[in-house]
Amino acid sequence: MSERNRLKHLSIPAKEFHSDGTPGVALEAPRADHRPVQDVLKERDLQISAIIHAFAGFMYVCTQDFRIAFMNERLIKRTGFDGTGQRCHKVLHNLDQVCPWCRNERVFKGETVRWEVKSPKDGRWYYVIDTPLVQQGGAISKFGMIIDIHQRKEAEEKLEKHRRHLEERVHARTRDLTLINEHLLNEIEDRKKIEKTLRESQERHRIIFDGSRDAIFISGADGAILIFNRSASQLTGYGPDELKKLKIFDLYAKVDPERHSDFFKRIWAGQSISGEARIARKDGRTIYTEFSSRKIVIAGNACAHTIARDVTARKKSEAALRRSEAKYRELVQNTNSIIVRYDPLGHITFFNEYARIFFGFPEQEVIGRNILGSIIPWRSSEGRDYRSLMMDFLRHPERYPTNEIENIRRDGRRAWIAWTNKVVRDKADRIVEILSVGVDVTQRKQAQDQVQFLTHQLIKAQENERLKISRDLHDHIAQDLSTLKISLETLFKDQSTETSNKVRQLSDILQRSIAAVRDMAYDLRPPGLDQLGLVKTLYLYCEDFSKSSDAEIDFAAAGVDELNLEYETEINIYRLIQEALNNIKRHAGANRVTIRVVASSPDIVIRIKDNGKGFDVNDRRKRALKGKRMGLQSMVERVRLLQGKINIQSKPNKGTYIFIAIPLKEKTIGLQEKRSDH
Repeated sequence: MSERNRLKHLSIPAKEFHSDGTPGVALEAPRADHRPVQDVLKERDLQISAIIHAFAGFMYVCTQDFRIAFMNERLIKRTGFDGTGQRCHKVLHNLDQVCPWCRNERVFKGETVRWEVKSPKDGRWYYVIDTPLVQQGGAISKFGMIIDIHQRKEAEEKLEKHRRHLEERVHARTRDLTLINEHLLNEIEDRKKIEKTLRESQERHRIIFDGSRDAIFISGADGAILIFNRSASQLTGYGPDELKKLKIFDLYAKVDPERHSDFFKRIWAGQSISGEARIARKDGRTIYTEFSSRKIVIAGNACAHTIARDVTARKKSEAALRRSEAKYRELVQNTNSIIVRYDPLGHITFFNEYARIFFGFPEQEVIGRNILGSIIPWRSSEGRDYRSLMMDFLRHPERYPTNEIENIRRDGRRAWIAWTNKVVRDKADRIVEILSVGVDVTQRKQAQDQVQFLTHQLIKAQENERLKISRDLHDHIAQDLSTLKISLETLFKDQSTETSNKVRQLSDILQRSIAAVRDMAYDLRPPGLDQLGLVKTLYLYCEDFSKSSDAEIDFAAAGVDELNLEYETEINIYRLIQEALNNIKRHAGANRVTIRVVASSPDIVIRIKDNGKGFDVNDRRKRALKGKRMGLQSMVERVRLLQGKINIQSKPNKGTYIFIAIPLKEKTIGLQEKRSDH
C-alpha cells in the first residue's frame, strides 16, 4: 500500500506543516475556490503525500492505546516490516513494555513534545517530535516524526571528549606551571630562610665564641695564637695585643718541648685530645685547666682548636672532699653505731666496722646479701612473719623514718635495734639507696618487757584482790547486813507504831548499805562475766550506768559472742569501757554515748564516742601526770599491756572519740598461747 493510500485509509484531514515539519492547524480551502470538493481533497492529499515523501526522517501515527496507525516508507525500511496495528514500543524499539521515556500522556493532552532518545533497538540517537493529531469525528492520535541524529551526537560527543581532553591538558599544564611557580617561590623563600639562618647562626656563633665562659684558642702549626675570645684574656691575664704575640705553649706552667711536639703531631693527624694542664698567668699565679683540642681547617690551613676551662676551684673542692671523705670514713668506721646502706631491693652496699663486729660478718661475706635473712630474721621470736613488713618498708621507706625491730646476728643470737632510716634519691627523685643507723636497745627492750610483765602481774594481782574483796563483800558483809535487817524487822514486829517507824527507818538504812556493798562488789568484780559472758555483762553495765547518770548509751557488739576469749582479755575490755564511762561521767557532761565492740580479725575493735565538752588531749595528759590522775593514762597502759593500740581524739566543745584495737586471743587447751602482732 502506498503512502497516499495509507493516508486515505487513515482519513487524515489536511493539516498545514510548520517550517520544522511539524503539523499545525488544519488547512481550510480558500473561500474563493469553487472547485468540486473531490478535486480539492485530491490536491491536498497529493500535497501531504509529497511532504511526507520529501521528509528525510521517519513518520508514524499512533493511537492512544499505543497501536501504530501509519508508518512512512523510511520507517518501514528502518524497522524491516510494516508494523501497522502493532504496539509502537515493540515496532520502534523492540520493547515489550511501554518506553520509559514515553510522552503520550502529555501529547494526548494537546502538547507538542520534543526530546532526544537512544533507541535500545539499534543503539542510535534520534530526535523525536510528537504532536497531537485531531481526526474527523474528534478522535486524537499521536503524530510522530523521528530524525536520525546519531552522527551529530557522535560528533558532539567527540567534540565534547576533545574539549574535556583539552581542558584537562590546560588544567594539567596550569597545575604544572602553578607547582613550578610555587616551587620557585619556595626555593626563594628557603634561600631567604637559609640566608637568615646562616646570619643568625653566624651571630650565635659569634655570641657563643665571645660570650663563652671557657677560653677558646685557635693556633697555627707553629703554635702561634691566631684567634681567641675574651675569656682567653681573662683566663691568662694577658691583654689581646699581648696574646697575639705569644704562642700556645708559652702559656704552660711547665713546658716539655718533645711532649708539645708530639701533642701537635697527634692534632694534625686528626685526633681529639683532652686532659688537664697548668697555666702560668701573667700575674705569676698558676691555675689548673681542663682542655679539649681538635683539628679544624680555616681558609685551607690546618689549625688547632682548643677549649680551656679554669678548674682550680674544683680541684681545691675535690681535695677538700677527699679530706672530708677521709674524715667521714674515719668517723663512720669508728662510731659506736651500726651504719648500713642498701639498695631499694634490700641488698647491702655498705657495712661499717662496728656493724661487722656487732653482727659478726666479715665484709666480703655480707656485702651484696639481702638484709632479710642476713641481719633481719624471717620471723621474730614471737613468730611474727617479717617478710611482708620488710617488703612494705623497701617499697615505702619514707613511711619508716624510725622503727624498732628484732635483728639476728651471724651466730643466731637475737638483738633489738632502734633504726633511724634516711632515703637517698637521685636527681630524678628516684630512690637509689637507704641509709640506716642503728642503736642496740636490747637491754632497754628487756627492761621494758620486764616492766610490762611486772605491770601485767600487778594488774592480775589487783584483779585477784578485787575478786577476793568482792566475794567477801558479797558473801559475808552483804549477807550479814541482810540477816541483821531481817532480824531487826522480826525483833520489833509487835511493838508500838513509833518503834515500828524507827525500825523501818533503820531497815531502810540497812537496805541502802546492802545495795552499796553489792555495788562495790559489782564494781570490783562483775559476776556476770562468768555466767552471762562479756557482751551481756557490758550491756547490763551500760544500762545501769545510763539510769544512774541520765546519759543515753547506745551499746552494740558484733562477732564477740562467738569468741572464746581469755578471762584476762574480757576483764580488760570491761575495765576499759568502765574507765571510759567514768571519765565521761566525771568530766564530759555528755548526754549521749555510742559504744561499739566488734571482732575484726586479728583484733577486737572498741569505739567510744560522746557528745560532751571535749578537751585538749596533750594538755590533759600533762595535767593528769602532774596531778597524779590516771584516768586516760590507765587506759593507755592497759591497752599497751594487751599489745594493742589506742587513739584518743578530742577538741573543746567537739566531744571525744576513743579508738582501741586489741589483739584477739582465744582460750587454748593444751596448746601454746597464740599471739597476734598488729
